[in-house]
Amino acid sequence: MGGTSYNYASRSTRATSLGYTTASVHNIEKVFVQKAKGMAHESMKSQGITIREARDSDVHPNTFPVIIGLDMTGSMHDIPVMLIKDGLPKIVSQIIQGGVKDVALLFIAIGDHEVDNYPLQIGQFESGDEELDLWLTRTFPEGGGGANEGESYGLIHNFAANNIVTDAWEKRGQKGVLIMIGDEPSLDHYPDAVMKEITGNLQAKGFTQDEILEKVREKWNV
Repeated sequence: MGGTSYNYASRSTRATSLGYTTASVHNIEKVFVQKAKGMAHESMKSQGITIREARDSDVHPNTFPVIIGLDMTGSMHDIPVMLIKDGLPKIVSQIIQGGVKDVALLFIAIGDHEVDNYPLQIGQFESGDEELDLWLTRTFPEGGGGANEGESYGLIHNFAANNIVTDAWEKRGQKGVLIMIGDEPSLDHYPDAVMKEITGNLQAKGFTQDEILEKVREKWNV
């Protein structure tokens, strides 16, 4: 993450100029450009992403990591639109007003690994308004999902448990916060073959939702 901070006035001006304020589910591709391309952004594809870091800096000496998981299946299209219009500034404002000055946010988009092409898309930890908007609008609202028993929320728990390093934990023993925004139960089983394909790691191992939830809670408040 860089050394920038959230500037509400700058964000408001930029949101107007870039059309965030008029975004809707009917013109979503104007803001979420990957929707028009029909694919995840190269920088967010899960294959090959082995680590994400939330490190302290001179500007943010006591980083507090927050992961926001976004269900990007068909029933959730209004959520990314809501976030880019005014939801994200409200979230950041409430966190800061709650006493957390050095918040670092990471967006992770989640789908359905049984049917979707891109069930896991991973941004980077950021604190500045422009950088956070970049990663949010870079996510691909695939709009998939299926008539099965849930979505792949376990993928975000697995990534947080095994692939994120934070100074909050390593230096201060402080857990981060993981928020999942979705409308389905989590799928229970993530086989070896699925995890190998999603991560691009031939040594990747599968897990169950209960197993990974127990593990992620060691370092994150979920």
